Amino acid sequence: MIGKFNQRPHIVLIVSRGEAVRNFLYSDTLPTLSKDAQVTLLSVIDDERFNARFRPYVEQIIPLRQYRERRLVTTLRHILHEAHFRWLWSKVAQNVWEIRAEKARTAYQKVRWAFFRSWARVLANRPALETLTELERYLTWLLRPNDDFITLFKELQPNLVFNCSHIHGQAGELPVKIAHRLGIPTAGFIFSWDNLTSRSRILVPYDYYFVWHERMKQQLLSIYPKIAPEKVFVTGTPQFDFHFKPEFHLSRKELAQRIGIDPKRPFVFYTTGIAKHFPEEHHHVELIADVLQEIDISQRPQLVVRTYVKGTSQEMNALAARNLPDVIFPPVLWDEKWATPLYEDLAIFTSCLHHAAMGINAASTVSLELLMFDKPVLNIGFDPPGSQIPHSFRWIRHITFDHYQPVVDSRAVDVAYSPDDISILVYRSLTQSTVNSAARQLLISHMFGGTLDGCAGVRVAMCLLQLALKSVKTRSRKSVG
Repeated sequence: MIGKFNQRPHIVLIVSRGEAVRNFLYSDTLPTLSKDAQVTLLSVIDDERFNARFRPYVEQIIPLRQYRERRLVTTLRHILHEAHFRWLWSKVAQNVWEIRAEKARTAYQKVRWAFFRSWARVLANRPALETLTELERYLTWLLRPNDDFITLFKELQPNLVFNCSHIHGQAGELPVKIAHRLGIPTAGFIFSWDNLTSRSRILVPYDYYFVWHERMKQQLLSIYPKIAPEKVFVTGTPQFDFHFKPEFHLSRKELAQRIGIDPKRPFVFYTTGIAKHFPEEHHHVELIADVLQEIDISQRPQLVVRTYVKGTSQEMNALAARNLPDVIFPPVLWDEKWATPLYEDLAIFTSCLHHAAMGINAASTVSLELLMFDKPVLNIGFDPPGSQIPHSFRWIRHITFDHYQPVVDSRAVDVAYSPDDISILVYRSLTQSTVNSAARQLLISHMFGGTLDGCAGVRVAMCLLQLALKSVKTRSRKSVG
Protein backbone atom coordinates (compact mmCIF):
# COMPACT_ATOMS: atom_id res chain seq x y z
CA MET A 1 0.00 0.00 0.00
CA ILE A 2 1.27 3.47 -0.87
CA GLY A 3 2.50 5.32 2.18
CA LYS A 4 2.39 2.28 4.47
CA PHE A 5 5.62 1.51 6.34
CA ASN A 6 7.49 -1.43 4.87
CA GLN A 7 10.96 -2.72 5.76
CA ARG A 8 11.67 -2.83 2.03
CA PRO A 9 12.76 0.75 1.32
CA HIS A 10 10.83 2.81 -1.19
CA ILE A 11 12.93 4.53 -3.87
CA VAL A 12 11.61 6.98 -6.44
CA LEU A 13 13.59 7.08 -9.70
CA ILE A 14 13.10 10.29 -11.66
CA VAL A 15 13.48 9.69 -15.40
CA SER A 16 13.58 13.21 -16.79
CA ARG A 17 15.30 12.45 -20.13
CA GLY A 18 15.44 9.57 -22.57
CA GLU A 19 19.08 8.57 -22.10
CA ALA A 20 18.39 7.86 -18.44
CA VAL A 21 16.39 4.86 -19.63
CA ARG A 22 19.55 3.33 -21.08
CA ASN A 23 21.60 4.05 -17.99
CA PHE A 24 19.29 2.93 -15.22
CA LEU A 25 16.39 0.95 -16.66
CA TYR A 26 18.03 -1.10 -19.43
CA SER A 27 21.06 -1.70 -17.21
CA ASP A 28 21.14 -3.82 -14.06
CA THR A 29 20.16 -0.91 -11.81
CA LEU A 30 16.39 -1.31 -11.94
CA PRO A 31 16.30 -5.15 -11.77
CA THR A 32 18.74 -5.09 -8.83
CA LEU A 33 16.77 -2.44 -6.96
CA SER A 34 13.47 -4.23 -7.50
CA LYS A 35 14.70 -7.33 -5.64
CA ASP A 36 15.10 -5.50 -2.33
CA ALA A 37 13.15 -2.26 -2.65
CA GLN A 38 9.86 -0.83 -3.74
CA VAL A 39 10.52 1.29 -6.81
CA THR A 40 8.36 4.02 -8.27
CA LEU A 41 9.20 5.59 -11.62
CA LEU A 42 8.42 9.28 -12.03
CA SER A 43 8.95 9.55 -15.77
CA VAL A 44 8.54 11.98 -18.64
CA ILE A 45 8.07 8.92 -20.86
CA ASP A 46 4.59 7.55 -20.52
CA ASP A 47 3.79 5.48 -23.61
CA GLU A 48 2.47 1.95 -23.16
CA ARG A 49 5.51 0.20 -24.66
CA PHE A 50 7.66 1.85 -22.02
CA ASN A 51 5.23 1.03 -19.24
CA ALA A 52 4.86 -2.59 -20.29
CA ARG A 53 8.62 -3.19 -20.35
CA PHE A 54 9.32 -1.83 -16.87
CA ARG A 55 6.06 -2.42 -15.01
CA PRO A 56 7.19 -5.85 -13.69
CA TYR A 57 10.02 -4.15 -11.77
CA VAL A 58 8.13 -1.26 -10.20
CA GLU A 59 5.25 -0.47 -7.90
CA GLN A 60 3.90 2.13 -10.30
CA ILE A 61 4.87 4.48 -13.11
CA ILE A 62 3.75 8.08 -12.65
CA PRO A 63 3.89 10.65 -15.49
CA LEU A 64 6.33 13.47 -14.75
CA ARG A 65 4.98 16.87 -15.73
CA GLN A 66 7.03 20.03 -16.15
CA TYR A 67 5.37 23.08 -14.64
CA ARG A 68 5.85 26.66 -15.69
CA GLU A 69 7.59 28.60 -12.92
CA ARG A 70 7.43 32.30 -11.97
CA ARG A 71 9.51 34.73 -14.00
CA LEU A 72 11.29 35.96 -10.87
CA VAL A 73 12.57 32.44 -10.22
CA THR A 74 13.61 31.71 -13.81
CA THR A 75 15.32 35.11 -14.16
CA LEU A 76 17.31 34.61 -10.98
CA ARG A 77 18.22 31.13 -12.18
CA HIS A 78 19.42 32.53 -15.51
CA ILE A 79 21.58 35.13 -13.78
CA LEU A 80 22.99 32.44 -11.50
CA HIS A 81 23.91 30.20 -14.39
CA GLU A 82 25.69 33.01 -16.22
CA ALA A 83 27.48 34.13 -13.04
CA HIS A 84 28.62 30.58 -12.39
CA PHE A 85 30.00 30.35 -15.91
CA ARG A 86 31.85 33.65 -15.46
CA TRP A 87 33.28 32.50 -12.13
CA LEU A 88 34.22 29.02 -13.39
CA TRP A 89 35.49 30.47 -16.68
CA SER A 90 36.25 27.08 -18.18
CA LYS A 91 37.01 26.83 -21.90
CA VAL A 92 33.39 25.88 -22.51
CA ALA A 93 32.13 28.77 -20.40
CA GLN A 94 34.27 31.18 -22.41
CA ASN A 95 32.92 29.71 -25.63
CA VAL A 96 29.33 29.93 -24.38
CA TRP A 97 29.75 33.64 -23.68
CA GLU A 98 31.33 34.09 -27.08
CA ILE A 99 28.33 32.43 -28.73
CA ARG A 100 25.86 34.43 -26.66
CA ALA A 101 27.51 37.70 -27.73
CA GLU A 102 27.57 36.63 -31.37
CA LYS A 103 23.89 35.66 -31.36
CA ALA A 104 22.79 38.97 -29.83
CA ARG A 105 22.03 40.86 -33.04
CA THR A 106 18.88 42.90 -32.48
CA ALA A 107 18.80 45.85 -30.09
CA TYR A 108 16.62 43.91 -27.66
CA GLN A 109 18.93 40.88 -27.72
CA LYS A 110 21.99 43.05 -27.13
CA VAL A 111 20.38 44.86 -24.19
CA ARG A 112 19.20 41.56 -22.73
CA TRP A 113 22.64 39.97 -23.03
CA ALA A 114 24.27 43.09 -21.55
CA PHE A 115 21.89 42.85 -18.57
CA PHE A 116 22.72 39.22 -17.79
CA ARG A 117 26.42 39.67 -18.55
CA SER A 118 26.72 42.67 -16.22
CA TRP A 119 25.02 40.94 -13.32
CA ALA A 120 27.08 37.82 -13.96
CA ARG A 121 30.34 39.74 -13.69
CA VAL A 122 29.29 41.31 -10.39
CA LEU A 123 28.17 38.00 -8.89
CA ALA A 124 31.01 35.83 -10.19
CA ASN A 125 32.44 34.93 -6.81
CA ARG A 126 31.91 31.99 -4.48
CA PRO A 127 30.10 33.79 -1.60
CA ALA A 128 27.62 35.45 -3.98
CA LEU A 129 26.97 32.21 -5.86
CA GLU A 130 26.39 30.24 -2.67
CA THR A 131 24.09 32.89 -1.21
CA LEU A 132 22.05 33.24 -4.38
CA THR A 133 21.84 29.47 -4.75
CA GLU A 134 20.16 29.30 -1.35
CA LEU A 135 17.85 32.17 -2.38
CA GLU A 136 16.95 30.38 -5.62
CA ARG A 137 16.06 27.23 -3.69
CA TYR A 138 13.95 29.18 -1.21
CA LEU A 139 12.09 31.09 -3.94
CA THR A 140 11.53 27.88 -5.91
CA TRP A 141 9.78 26.50 -2.82
CA LEU A 142 7.96 29.70 -1.86
CA LEU A 143 6.73 30.44 -5.40
CA ARG A 144 6.18 26.83 -6.47
CA PRO A 145 3.58 26.47 -9.24
CA ASN A 146 1.35 24.22 -7.11
CA ASP A 147 1.43 21.59 -4.36
CA ASP A 148 1.22 18.56 -6.65
CA PHE A 149 4.66 17.17 -5.71
CA ILE A 150 4.03 17.81 -2.02
CA THR A 151 0.85 15.76 -2.24
CA LEU A 152 2.59 13.07 -4.28
CA PHE A 153 5.51 12.60 -1.91
CA LYS A 154 3.26 12.60 1.15
CA GLU A 155 1.33 9.76 -0.47
CA LEU A 156 4.39 7.83 -1.63
CA GLN A 157 6.46 8.34 1.54
CA PRO A 158 9.72 7.44 -0.27
CA ASN A 159 12.94 6.81 1.58
CA LEU A 160 15.04 8.19 -1.27
CA VAL A 161 14.47 10.19 -4.44
CA PHE A 162 17.07 9.62 -7.17
CA ASN A 163 17.34 11.88 -10.21
CA CYS A 164 18.80 9.71 -12.98
CA SER A 165 20.22 12.72 -14.82
CA HIS A 166 21.11 16.02 -13.16
CA ILE A 167 21.19 17.81 -16.53
CA HIS A 168 19.08 18.12 -19.71
CA GLY A 169 15.94 17.14 -17.85
CA GLN A 170 14.50 20.26 -16.26
CA ALA A 171 11.27 18.49 -15.37
CA GLY A 172 13.22 16.48 -12.81
CA GLU A 173 14.56 19.43 -10.84
CA LEU A 174 11.40 20.74 -9.18
CA PRO A 175 10.34 17.39 -7.66
CA VAL A 176 13.83 16.87 -6.21
CA LYS A 177 13.79 20.36 -4.67
CA ILE A 178 10.35 19.67 -3.19
CA ALA A 179 11.46 16.29 -1.84
CA HIS A 180 14.52 17.85 -0.23
CA ARG A 181 12.37 20.55 1.36
CA LEU A 182 10.12 17.84 2.81
CA GLY A 183 13.13 16.15 4.41
CA ILE A 184 13.31 13.23 1.99
CA PRO A 185 16.91 12.21 1.13
CA THR A 186 17.82 12.99 -2.48
CA ALA A 187 20.54 11.80 -4.84
CA GLY A 188 21.62 12.81 -8.34
CA PHE A 189 23.73 11.27 -11.07
CA ILE A 190 26.24 13.56 -12.80
CA PHE A 191 25.31 12.48 -16.28
CA SER A 192 28.54 12.95 -18.22
CA TRP A 193 32.25 13.54 -17.73
CA ASP A 194 32.13 17.05 -19.20
CA ASN A 195 29.13 18.32 -17.26
CA LEU A 196 30.98 19.92 -14.36
CA THR A 197 32.95 22.23 -16.67
CA SER A 198 30.61 22.49 -19.65
CA ARG A 199 27.24 22.89 -17.91
CA SER A 200 26.34 25.55 -15.43
CA ARG A 201 25.62 25.53 -11.72
CA ILE A 202 23.96 22.61 -9.95
CA LEU A 203 21.08 24.31 -8.16
CA VAL A 204 19.30 21.18 -6.95
CA PRO A 205 20.14 20.41 -3.28
CA TYR A 206 21.18 16.77 -3.55
CA ASP A 207 22.20 14.96 -0.39
CA TYR A 208 24.25 12.45 -2.39
CA TYR A 209 26.03 12.47 -5.74
CA PHE A 210 27.07 9.69 -8.14
CA VAL A 211 29.95 10.22 -10.56
CA TRP A 212 31.86 8.28 -13.21
CA HIS A 213 35.36 8.42 -11.78
CA GLU A 214 37.64 9.93 -9.14
CA ARG A 215 38.62 12.96 -11.23
CA MET A 216 34.96 13.93 -11.51
CA LYS A 217 34.59 13.57 -7.74
CA GLN A 218 37.52 15.91 -7.14
CA GLN A 219 36.14 18.43 -9.66
CA LEU A 220 32.76 18.35 -7.93
CA LEU A 221 34.30 18.92 -4.50
CA SER A 222 36.49 21.77 -5.74
CA ILE A 223 33.56 23.59 -7.34
CA TYR A 224 31.17 22.89 -4.44
CA PRO A 225 33.39 22.66 -1.31
CA LYS A 226 30.40 22.40 1.04
CA ILE A 227 29.69 18.89 -0.29
CA ALA A 228 31.13 16.30 2.09
CA PRO A 229 33.44 13.84 0.27
CA GLU A 230 31.63 10.85 1.80
CA LYS A 231 28.43 11.99 0.08
CA VAL A 232 29.97 11.46 -3.39
CA PHE A 233 30.06 7.91 -4.77
CA VAL A 234 32.37 6.81 -7.59
CA THR A 235 30.42 4.05 -9.29
CA GLY A 236 31.29 4.30 -12.97
CA THR A 237 28.47 4.88 -15.42
CA PRO A 238 26.01 2.14 -16.42
CA GLN A 239 26.05 3.35 -20.03
CA PHE A 240 29.37 1.54 -20.48
CA ASP A 241 28.23 -1.70 -18.85
CA PHE A 242 26.88 -3.06 -22.11
CA HIS A 243 30.35 -2.95 -23.68
CA PHE A 244 31.57 -5.51 -21.14
CA LYS A 245 28.72 -8.00 -21.33
CA PRO A 246 29.09 -10.83 -23.87
CA GLU A 247 25.38 -10.83 -24.69
CA PHE A 248 25.79 -7.42 -26.33
CA HIS A 249 28.64 -8.52 -28.60
CA LEU A 250 27.31 -9.53 -32.01
CA SER A 251 29.48 -11.60 -34.29
CA ARG A 252 30.98 -9.72 -37.20
CA LYS A 253 28.66 -11.57 -39.55
CA GLU A 254 25.56 -10.73 -37.54
CA LEU A 255 26.57 -7.07 -37.24
CA ALA A 256 27.16 -6.95 -40.99
CA GLN A 257 23.66 -8.28 -41.59
CA ARG A 258 22.10 -5.69 -39.31
CA ILE A 259 23.89 -2.59 -40.63
CA GLY A 260 24.56 -3.61 -44.23
CA ILE A 261 28.35 -3.89 -44.50
CA ASP A 262 30.67 -6.47 -46.05
CA PRO A 263 31.86 -8.61 -43.11
CA LYS A 264 35.09 -9.52 -44.92
CA ARG A 265 36.34 -5.96 -45.17
CA PRO A 266 37.41 -3.56 -42.39
CA PHE A 267 35.34 -0.52 -41.59
CA VAL A 268 36.03 2.93 -40.14
CA PHE A 269 33.44 4.00 -37.56
CA TYR A 270 32.55 7.70 -37.85
CA THR A 271 30.18 9.15 -35.25
CA THR A 272 28.71 12.57 -35.88
CA GLY A 273 27.98 15.31 -33.36
CA ILE A 274 24.95 17.53 -32.83
CA ALA A 275 24.63 19.61 -35.98
CA LYS A 276 24.36 22.96 -34.20
CA HIS A 277 27.63 22.33 -32.35
CA PHE A 278 29.48 20.81 -35.32
CA PRO A 279 28.35 22.84 -38.33
CA GLU A 280 28.82 21.55 -41.89
CA GLU A 281 30.06 18.17 -40.68
CA HIS A 282 28.91 16.52 -43.88
CA HIS A 283 31.98 18.01 -45.59
CA HIS A 284 34.22 16.09 -43.20
CA VAL A 285 32.38 12.87 -43.97
CA GLU A 286 32.84 13.51 -47.71
CA LEU A 287 36.54 14.16 -47.17
CA ILE A 288 37.04 10.93 -45.23
CA ALA A 289 35.05 8.95 -47.78
CA ASP A 290 37.37 10.27 -50.52
CA VAL A 291 40.46 9.42 -48.46
CA LEU A 292 39.26 5.86 -47.96
CA GLN A 293 38.58 5.46 -51.67
CA GLU A 294 42.17 6.41 -52.47
CA ILE A 295 43.97 4.70 -49.60
CA ASP A 296 46.68 2.25 -50.65
CA ILE A 297 46.10 -0.82 -48.52
CA SER A 298 45.24 -4.40 -49.44
CA GLN A 299 41.58 -4.22 -48.33
CA ARG A 300 39.93 -0.87 -48.92
CA PRO A 301 37.87 -0.07 -45.79
CA GLN A 302 34.22 0.86 -45.63
CA LEU A 303 32.97 3.94 -43.83
CA VAL A 304 30.15 3.44 -41.33
CA VAL A 305 28.57 6.75 -40.32
CA ARG A 306 26.45 6.74 -37.18
CA THR A 307 24.49 9.98 -37.04
CA TYR A 308 23.49 11.78 -33.87
CA VAL A 309 19.74 11.38 -33.98
CA LYS A 310 18.96 14.39 -31.77
CA GLY A 311 20.60 16.80 -34.17
CA THR A 312 21.36 15.63 -37.71
CA SER A 313 21.53 18.31 -40.39
CA GLN A 314 19.58 18.23 -43.63
CA GLU A 315 22.90 18.21 -45.48
CA MET A 316 24.00 15.06 -43.65
CA ASN A 317 20.71 13.36 -44.46
CA ALA A 318 21.10 14.38 -48.09
CA LEU A 319 24.62 12.92 -48.09
CA ALA A 320 23.27 9.64 -46.75
CA ALA A 321 20.68 9.59 -49.54
CA ARG A 322 23.43 9.82 -52.20
CA ASN A 323 24.55 6.25 -51.50
CA LEU A 324 28.24 6.96 -51.91
CA PRO A 325 30.31 3.84 -52.63
CA ASP A 326 31.43 2.02 -49.48
CA VAL A 327 29.72 4.57 -47.23
CA ILE A 328 26.99 3.17 -44.99
CA PHE A 329 24.59 5.18 -42.86
CA PRO A 330 22.90 2.50 -40.74
CA PRO A 331 19.64 3.51 -39.06
CA VAL A 332 20.05 4.39 -35.40
CA LEU A 333 17.39 2.59 -33.39
CA TRP A 334 15.94 5.33 -31.23
CA ASP A 335 12.53 6.43 -30.11
CA GLU A 336 12.59 9.89 -31.67
CA LYS A 337 9.71 11.26 -29.56
CA TRP A 338 11.50 10.61 -26.29
CA ALA A 339 15.11 10.68 -27.58
CA THR A 340 15.52 7.22 -26.08
CA PRO A 341 17.81 4.52 -27.50
CA LEU A 342 15.93 1.30 -28.14
CA TYR A 343 17.19 -1.77 -26.35
CA GLU A 344 18.05 -3.38 -29.69
CA ASP A 345 20.47 -0.56 -30.47
CA LEU A 346 22.72 -1.34 -27.51
CA ALA A 347 24.21 -4.47 -29.09
CA ILE A 348 24.63 -2.76 -32.46
CA PHE A 349 26.54 0.19 -31.01
CA THR A 350 28.73 -1.97 -28.78
CA SER A 351 29.50 -4.29 -31.68
CA CYS A 352 30.40 -1.39 -33.96
CA LEU A 353 32.97 -0.31 -31.39
CA HIS A 354 34.23 -3.86 -31.02
CA HIS A 355 34.61 -4.66 -34.74
CA ALA A 356 35.72 -1.25 -36.07
CA ALA A 357 39.25 -0.94 -37.43
CA MET A 358 39.37 2.62 -36.06
CA GLY A 359 37.05 5.43 -35.01
CA ILE A 360 36.76 9.06 -36.08
CA ASN A 361 34.84 11.87 -34.36
CA ALA A 362 35.26 15.52 -33.42
CA ALA A 363 35.92 15.00 -29.72
CA SER A 364 33.28 12.99 -27.93
CA THR A 365 32.58 10.32 -25.34
CA VAL A 366 32.68 7.81 -28.19
CA SER A 367 36.44 8.36 -28.23
CA LEU A 368 36.63 6.94 -24.72
CA GLU A 369 34.43 4.01 -25.70
CA LEU A 370 36.69 3.19 -28.65
CA LEU A 371 39.73 3.40 -26.38
CA MET A 372 38.08 0.87 -24.07
CA PHE A 373 38.31 -1.56 -27.00
CA ASP A 374 41.90 -0.43 -27.69
CA LYS A 375 40.89 1.02 -31.06
CA PRO A 376 42.82 3.82 -32.80
CA VAL A 377 40.94 7.12 -32.52
CA LEU A 378 41.23 10.15 -34.77
CA ASN A 379 39.73 13.46 -33.66
CA ILE A 380 39.13 16.33 -36.06
CA GLY A 381 40.57 19.69 -35.12
CA PHE A 382 39.91 21.82 -38.19
CA ASP A 383 36.87 23.29 -39.89
CA PRO A 384 35.25 21.33 -42.73
CA PRO A 385 36.76 22.02 -46.17
CA GLY A 386 35.00 24.84 -48.01
CA SER A 387 33.06 25.97 -44.94
CA GLN A 388 32.76 29.47 -43.53
CA ILE A 389 32.01 28.92 -39.88
CA PRO A 390 31.76 31.72 -37.29
CA HIS A 391 34.80 31.83 -35.03
CA SER A 392 32.75 30.84 -31.99
CA PHE A 393 31.82 27.55 -33.70
CA ARG A 394 35.32 26.59 -34.86
CA TRP A 395 35.92 22.86 -34.59
CA ILE A 396 39.26 23.14 -32.79
CA ARG A 397 37.52 24.44 -29.68
CA HIS A 398 36.26 20.96 -28.81
CA ILE A 399 39.79 19.62 -28.70
CA THR A 400 40.79 22.24 -26.11
CA PHE A 401 37.79 21.98 -23.79
CA ASP A 402 38.72 21.28 -20.18
CA HIS A 403 37.43 17.73 -20.03
CA TYR A 404 38.95 16.72 -23.37
CA GLN A 405 42.39 18.32 -23.30
CA PRO A 406 43.77 15.63 -20.94
CA VAL A 407 42.75 12.99 -23.49
CA VAL A 408 44.68 14.79 -26.21
CA ASP A 409 47.65 15.36 -23.90
CA SER A 410 47.78 11.64 -23.10
CA ARG A 411 48.50 10.90 -26.78
CA ALA A 412 45.91 8.13 -26.62
CA VAL A 413 44.16 9.77 -29.59
CA ASP A 414 45.44 11.38 -32.77
CA VAL A 415 44.23 14.82 -33.81
CA ALA A 416 44.01 15.93 -37.44
CA TYR A 417 44.59 19.66 -37.84
CA SER A 418 44.36 19.66 -41.66
CA PRO A 419 43.05 17.52 -44.55
CA ASP A 420 46.58 16.23 -45.11
CA ASP A 421 46.66 15.00 -41.51
CA ILE A 422 43.50 13.00 -42.20
CA SER A 423 45.18 11.03 -44.98
CA ILE A 424 48.37 10.41 -43.01
CA LEU A 425 46.72 9.47 -39.72
CA VAL A 426 43.99 7.29 -41.21
CA TYR A 427 46.63 5.34 -43.12
CA ARG A 428 48.75 4.91 -39.99
CA SER A 429 45.79 3.83 -37.87
CA LEU A 430 44.74 1.21 -40.42
CA THR A 431 48.22 -0.20 -41.01
CA GLN A 432 49.84 0.29 -37.57
CA SER A 433 46.97 -0.02 -35.15
CA THR A 434 49.16 -0.71 -32.10
CA VAL A 435 51.16 2.54 -32.27
CA ASN A 436 49.20 4.29 -29.50
CA SER A 437 47.99 1.15 -27.75
CA ALA A 438 50.01 1.63 -24.54
CA ALA A 439 48.81 5.24 -24.20
CA ARG A 440 45.22 4.17 -24.86
CA GLN A 441 45.26 1.53 -22.16
CA LEU A 442 47.03 3.80 -19.67
CA LEU A 443 44.51 6.62 -20.11
CA ILE A 444 41.52 4.34 -19.65
CA SER A 445 43.10 2.65 -16.64
CA HIS A 446 43.93 5.97 -14.95
CA MET A 447 40.58 7.54 -15.75
CA PHE A 448 38.21 4.72 -14.82
CA GLY A 449 40.16 2.50 -12.45
CA GLY A 450 38.22 -0.71 -11.92
CA THR A 451 34.78 0.59 -12.90
CA LEU A 452 34.83 -0.81 -16.46
CA ASP A 453 33.60 -4.24 -15.45
CA GLY A 454 29.98 -4.26 -16.57
CA CYS A 455 28.82 -3.78 -12.97
CA ALA A 456 28.32 0.00 -12.63
CA GLY A 457 24.56 -0.45 -12.75
CA VAL A 458 24.72 -2.87 -9.84
CA ARG A 459 27.03 -0.57 -7.88
CA VAL A 460 24.60 2.32 -8.30
CA ALA A 461 21.73 0.10 -7.18
CA MET A 462 23.58 -1.16 -4.10
CA CYS A 463 24.52 2.39 -3.08
CA LEU A 464 20.93 3.53 -3.51
CA LEU A 465 19.69 0.61 -1.43
CA GLN A 466 22.12 1.40 1.38
CA LEU A 467 21.10 5.06 1.39
CA ALA A 468 17.41 4.15 1.36
CA LEU A 469 17.86 1.63 4.21
CA LYS A 470 19.67 4.31 6.19
CA SER A 471 16.64 6.54 5.66
CA VAL A 472 14.32 3.74 6.81
CA LYS A 473 16.28 3.37 10.05
CA THR A 474 16.36 7.11 10.62
CA ARG A 475 12.62 7.40 10.07
CA SER A 476 12.01 4.44 12.36
CA ARG A 477 14.05 5.99 15.19
CA LYS A 478 12.16 9.27 14.81
CA SER A 479 8.84 7.38 14.99
CA VAL A 480 9.92 5.61 18.16
CA GLY A 481 11.20 8.88 19.64
